[in-house]
Amino acid sequence: MEVKLYNADRNRWAHAPKPSRRLIIFSVLSVLVVALLVFFLVAFINFRQDISAARSRLASISTEVYRSQYGDIEYRLIGNGPTILVVHGVTGGIDQGIFLTDAFISSGETFQLLYISRFGYLKSSLPDNASAKLQADAYKELLEHLGIEQVFVFGNSAGGPSSMWFAIDYPALTKGLILLSSAGPTSGPPPALPPKIVFENNFFYWAAVKAFPDMLMGLLLPEDLRKALTAEEKGSLVKDVFMGSLPVSERAEGIIFDNEISTPSVKDIPLEQIKIPTLILQAEDDPREKEIGTNLANRIPASEYVGLTGGHFLLRQEKKVQAEIAAFFEQHP
Repeated sequence: MEVKLYNADRNRWAHAPKPSRRLIIFSVLSVLVVALLVFFLVAFINFRQDISAARSRLASISTEVYRSQYGDIEYRLIGNGPTILVVHGVTGGIDQGIFLTDAFISSGETFQLLYISRFGYLKSSLPDNASAKLQADAYKELLEHLGIEQVFVFGNSAGGPSSMWFAIDYPALTKGLILLSSAGPTSGPPPALPPKIVFENNFFYWAAVKAFPDMLMGLLLPEDLRKALTAEEKGSLVKDVFMGSLPVSERAEGIIFDNEISTPSVKDIPLEQIKIPTLILQAEDDPREKEIGTNLANRIPASEYVGLTGGHFLLRQEKKVQAEIAAFFEQHP
């Protein structure tokens, strides 16, 4: 379309000058900058809503803090009956422990549940000489403080090493050991981990979950299961597992401790010294830890191994796990 302008000085119409290339580039860049600013503004508003909801969720959970020789230990003790010490996994805390028992402990069972936040998670301290073995010592001191004489230990994922050490060092306090998708000895290389800043910054972590949920699930679920996920299952995983780790900055010390010290140390745990009854529940299609279950079972003398599917989360295996744990409790009342 040809554009003409009226020139009053010459009393005639003239062709409008064509915009320069520099002006066109500037205009395009301006539009892109405005679009990016709008995008980041919307993202930040959504982030603020999610982080606020996460903090409110945490604040709604009533907990206590015990001042131990190892620093602060955050805990929650509820219910009646035999006590289960619930030892959460990486990116967890008391809230993750509650999520685990809701999913895998049958609602028909009556127990006293002792939830803890491990070293460096939420309100629990990270001592200078922290180790999985020292974490087990902290559990023992907390039990003494609460007057609890014996517990079943329920160790999940990165909570496995300290659970194993507790069974080794304090067998008289341990009725039974349950290892659920636990860390364990493996011949494979250690998994690739995101940079520390992802765990130290809530916005970076939130953005990574929003941008790459399929990649994160790929680290923990087999490909065939990941492709078969329903929209509801995928949404629940993102909401309850990944977004459930917000605020991640309040768990960063614990995550780094797990990734750099506690979990790698599992290869040096004298598993043959675990003499108490042990139930091992492990997925044989976990992308990172396929042989851990059999390795644990071969080395722990009084163990029962149940091989499952469902990846690291034991997805779609909740009823099976509940039944196995209930049977374990019946065998070792």
